[in-house]
Order: sequence, then C-alpha cells, then structure tokens
Amino acid sequence: MAWDYRRYGSAIDPIHKSALNDITGDWGCPTRYRYQRDAEASGTTRDVMLAPVRGDAACGTATHETVARALNNPVSRDRILTGPGAVSAADIRRVLVHELESEIGPRRVEWYDNDRDTMIADRVAMIVGLFDNMYKYVAEVVLVEPAFVMRIGTHWLQGHIDLVYRPRGAPIGEVALADWKTGAMRPDQIELDHGWEAGIYSTALHSGYLLPREALAVTYDVDSKEWTASLGMFAVTHPSKYIAERMCSERALTGAAVAMQTHGNASLTSHLRTLGRFPSEIYHVHLADYVPYKRAGKKKAERPEDLKFYQRSMPGQVAYVAGDTRGPAWLPVKISEHDIPRVEHRLRNIVGMIRMGRFIDQVGDRCKRCPFAKDCLTTGYALRGDEAKAVERVLKGVDADSAAELDVDRD
Repeated sequence: MAWDYRRYGSAIDPIHKSALNDITGDWGCPTRYRYQRDAEASGTTRDVMLAPVRGDAACGTATHETVARALNNPVSRDRILTGPGAVSAADIRRVLVHELESEIGPRRVEWYDNDRDTMIADRVAMIVGLFDNMYKYVAEVVLVEPAFVMRIGTHWLQGHIDLVYRPRGAPIGEVALADWKTGAMRPDQIELDHGWEAGIYSTALHSGYLLPREALAVTYDVDSKEWTASLGMFAVTHPSKYIAERMCSERALTGAAVAMQTHGNASLTSHLRTLGRFPSEIYHVHLADYVPYKRAGKKKAERPEDLKFYQRSMPGQVAYVAGDTRGPAWLPVKISEHDIPRVEHRLRNIVGMIRMGRFIDQVGDRCKRCPFAKDCLTTGYALRGDEAKAVERVLKGVDADSAAELDVDRD
C-alpha cells in the first residue's frame, strides 16, 4: 500500500514542519520523502526504525531533551530564570548522557567524522551557556516543546515548538518563542526571516491548537528496549523515547484536525490550548555560539547582533581569546502577521507539486546516508508505453505472484 500523496496537506495528512525542510532544505530530497512516506503507509518502517542513527542527530535530540527536562522541573526552572550558575556542568553532562542513551536505544550509532566525547562536551557547553543567559530573555515559561496543529489557508500543518515564554521586556499579555539549534552554521538573516520555522511557529501561537507534552503517558519496556507513548486511543512504540512521543502527539493531533474538519469541534478538547496571540519576539537560538574558542584569533563582525555583542558601532575585525564564547546565540527573527500570506503562498507551491506526484531526486552526498538509495538510484528502467501494454497482454492469465516479479510502469 502506497502513500496517497493526493491528500497531502489535508486534515487527514497534515504537513509536518520538519517535512518541509526534508523536501526543500539544503539537505532535503523530495524523492527520499516519498520513499519514507510509502514505507510508513505500507507498515514496513521497522527496518528503518532500527537503522543506525547519526551521532550528531542523536546528540541534538539529547540536547533538546536535557533543556526540556530542566525547564519542566519547577525548582531548576526558577533557578535558571533567576540568573547564571543555576545548574552545574557536571549535572548537565549526567542528564545529557542519560538522554543520549534513551535516544539511541538498541540502535547502532554512526559518528562519521565526529568524536563522541568532543561532541558531548560541546553540547554541555551549549546548555550551560543557554541556562546562564536565558534569564535575559525569558520572564516566564509558558510551554515546553508543545505539539501543535493548525490551518494556513486551506492546508493543515503540525509540528513542535521548543519554547513558548513571556518575554522579559513585556511579561504581561505578550508571548514569545525560541527555537534551539545545535548545528555549526549560522543561517543567513534572509533564511531566518523567510524560512519555514518562524512563519509556521508564529501562526501556531496565533491561531493553532497546542498540545502540552505532559498530556502524554510514557512507559519503557525493558525486554524490548522500547518506549511507548500514549494519549487516549493513540499509542506509538519506538526505540527512541523522543520519537515515540512526537509520533504519538502527531497522530492525536491529526485526529483532532479531522474532528474539526468534519464536526467543527476538536477531539482532545480537555488537553488542547490556544494562545491567540502573534509572538512579540522570535529567536533562533544558535547554541554553538556558547561553545568556547579553544585558541585566540580574529574575525569580522558584521551582523547587528554581533556588533552589539562586541560593543561596536561599525562592522570590523574583532579579537577573541581562548575561553571566549563565539557570539550572542539569540538571533532575532523579523516576521509579523503581515508576512503570513508569503508563507501560505510557499505552502501552495509545495502542496501543488506533491499532489501532482512530482518528486524530484536530489542526487549528491546525501545519498550515501539515505536508507532508500539502493532503490532510488536504480529507477527509470521500467517498461513504458506500447512495450508495457504488450507485456500486459502477454501476462493475461499469468498468476499474480509471477506477474509481480516484473516491474511494469504504466505512467
């Protein structure tokens, strides 16, 4: 059974924010996305679930989970919002390693060119820096990693937001959001202002339905080494606790979207929240800025946030020494309600392409790490047109199992 791409973007198949990066991002590939969705629809995802996990991706997940764990704890959260030094690096490392093990589970890890110990040390520095600086921006934590479902124009979307908070500059009545990023490269300002994240997350706060993560029940099976997340009639089991929770919340919110589309009211009503406000602040938090320099050097400061960080009025060379952090981390995103029509326009183009069944293959280095590369890179040799019709005539009367062995493309 193949994925029905003609329903993409409907209530029964909402667009996931991360899927938009999988389709259009620098490392995205529409064909890979098609194979992934076909595997999910046919129920053959078990091998993919147990496939090796990238070390950098697993560490990124563990970083998010460590931050979420601290902010969901009333004691540590209050200390973090008071000022620097709230949580020790040793405690952060202990929790991070635990969360990394929970993410990996029984799967093999591929570190590629990355060193495990260095990567863990860098993630600890990221979290220490984040916790030491969060009080400057966050007056009150509203929601930690809530899932959401919403509609932009005629298309349904879902995803997760790292942090919804009351901003320090306007703690009464306003809401803001922050998106943690553990990658090495800072995005250009045009990507921050016009990328998928800011537009979709902002609209979710303004007109979406938010599902707090704590609404899910989570259990661990020692024998199978798998996590199960459940909410009402929805349950998902996966080697990764993080993925089990996310998949479960997404399925539950898909059910809520269908109920809204069909009956005009949402299921999960007792769990869902609405904020009804466009965020007054949006930050892309580039956590790598908190990783200290290992040696002295110079660089050019040009971006407004960097000029402010180095207390300069004009772009120019700045010097740093070993132990200095690399920048301000909190990168402001400039988007308002007036920019949402642009987001809707981009969505229409993506949905139109997918519903037509057009999945361009982005061949490159990414193919080396794609679980579907073998099938993808050998396509294009199926019979077509008159030859395909001739084979169909010959196969009349042949049993189905024998016919299935021949690859006939009827397009």
